[in-house]
Amino acid sequence: MGVALALTILLAGYSDAARPDALAPRVLEHSASIRADNALIAEVEVRLSRPGRVFVEYENPRAGKFRTALSESGAKHLVPVLRLRADAAYSYAIGVQDADGSVHLGPRGEFRTGSLPSDLAAMRTWASGRSSQPLILTDYNTGQNNYILFWDDAGEIVWHYAHEPVKGFAGPEDSLRTIMQKPDSNLIYLNRFCCITEITPLGEVVRQLLAGEEAGIPHHDFALLDDGRILYLSDEKTVFDDSANGGELETPAIADALRIWDAERGRVEQVWDSRDFWDIASADQRDLWKIYHGWFRWTHINSVSVGPQGNFILSSRHRQQILSVAADFQAIEWQLGGPGSDYGFPNPSDRFYAQHQATQLPNGNILLFDNGARRPASEGGNYSRAIEIRLDDERRSAVKAWEHRPDPDIFSAIVSGTARLGNGNTLINFGTREDLDFMPLTVVEADPQGNELFRVETFQPDRVRSAERFPLRFRAAGDIGSIMGETMLRAPAARVKAATGRFSDWRRNQHRRLYERLVSGKLGAPLARLAFDVHLNGRSLAYLKRSCGADDTRSQFFLHVFPVDEGDLEPDRERSGFNNLDFDFAWSGEFLDGGCIAQRMLPDYPIERIRTGQHVPGEEPQWEAQFPVNIPPRD
Repeated sequence: MGVALALTILLAGYSDAARPDALAPRVLEHSASIRADNALIAEVEVRLSRPGRVFVEYENPRAGKFRTALSESGAKHLVPVLRLRADAAYSYAIGVQDADGSVHLGPRGEFRTGSLPSDLAAMRTWASGRSSQPLILTDYNTGQNNYILFWDDAGEIVWHYAHEPVKGFAGPEDSLRTIMQKPDSNLIYLNRFCCITEITPLGEVVRQLLAGEEAGIPHHDFALLDDGRILYLSDEKTVFDDSANGGELETPAIADALRIWDAERGRVEQVWDSRDFWDIASADQRDLWKIYHGWFRWTHINSVSVGPQGNFILSSRHRQQILSVAADFQAIEWQLGGPGSDYGFPNPSDRFYAQHQATQLPNGNILLFDNGARRPASEGGNYSRAIEIRLDDERRSAVKAWEHRPDPDIFSAIVSGTARLGNGNTLINFGTREDLDFMPLTVVEADPQGNELFRVETFQPDRVRSAERFPLRFRAAGDIGSIMGETMLRAPAARVKAATGRFSDWRRNQHRRLYERLVSGKLGAPLARLAFDVHLNGRSLAYLKRSCGADDTRSQFFLHVFPVDEGDLEPDRERSGFNNLDFDFAWSGEFLDGGCIAQRMLPDYPIERIRTGQHVPGEEPQWEAQFPVNIPPRD
């Protein structure tokens, strides 16, 4: 038990004769404490006069009133209390169940929760509207640590679990992917390229499947089967003859397979292999392949889900394709998008690009997150959305049936996802942003008409994007009623809907303060004075133009950072010698007082020099500046 936050209450003289429910065990003493390892989990210790079953009712006016699940019978109890907000005072009452099943509330007490871990406490959050979901389950990588979180319907964190890197598998790419809650309230989560782990709501590890010869390399996603087994994606390392495409006779590559983990029997079985159905030596979609530590990622399947007919729906990012695998894993039933698609798109704007989290709805339609990376300008360029596609088997066509596209657009080039909720609404997770310096990660709940009902924006101001570490969120899930069997007895008082655009207001204020400092000369002379004045502002570059219009900002800004140490170059940047932090003014800038200002954060590593300017991609720069920089160390 952790540090006690409530005095032990001794109930001397509390007699059965004074109660009409004389058959009920008496509460002799009780106390509450907060667990030392988690500030959002309380434990209420109860001692009864004789064996009985107990529960705890607990309340904070802003968070609501709840009741824990009924304990097993006993004279001593340690009742976990979950679904708590940070730094909040709660009152509680001990409940006892009679022999005839009646329940009675007894003595009362109080406790106060602690603070969130420092990087979660540093996170800024803006919420508007109210979710229809009592709880939202999500992963969150702060750019430094990996967490599993539960939010309540107001966007407040009410439970967290800090993932500890697994020995032998830790590294810059160590991050969480899919998380699901089992019927027994345990959570199963997948750690990229490492393992699948099951934990209790108290954070205790129940079992774990580690990557290896038998398990393969679990990655991205899994599905819980009806019989309790886990179907998951696995990387399979291979080599192939790429000489026909100008490559090597033995080119290293990573293919995708499906494996099933039967945890109860301790068995793993491979049931499907992409190499049995497609030719890895084909040049199709070759321009989308990425190199990971010397290996080509071929299909890059990023989601698997069970369809309404027992089929399995896969999303292959590098094939730009959704496909259905037969229930017996022996055939591909159909392919949507990409090479060999069985359906055409009468309207090109209904196509999807670099998609994630594809599911087949009961009506047969396909719901997916359309990341939109490399979307042609003729179809709207780079933006992201949730889209539902109707498959017409007679016409062999695919047509948009529904979408939610935020206004203004959000571009989430990687990760992200969407899920149809039981009430018909859709939960949409924009898990990264094009400009990770001044853009939040966003979760939206939209109604069947595509209207936004609820939005949570989270921003990590203490993190600067580096080559491999930056804030991201892979998934968000709803249709969850409790964390550990607790029930809501009373919702909190209605919360006034937050003003729209709160994050936008905050960002505008940040830019205004910087603009005033630059104009007043408080930051000194610029490093370059061309079409824009370029200033060094701590760990960021600031771009200022005092008389500025839309034409001045329409072209892309390029920002090439040359590290002192070549080891700080991002993958595939060794040849160029610089890291690319190019940006659009729409993402990183602001028009103010007839002028315009943009700011771009710089990485933590030592920098030799910077090259920056504006250009139309593929054409000569409109202006260019190059200069050495001396970045102060981070505090």
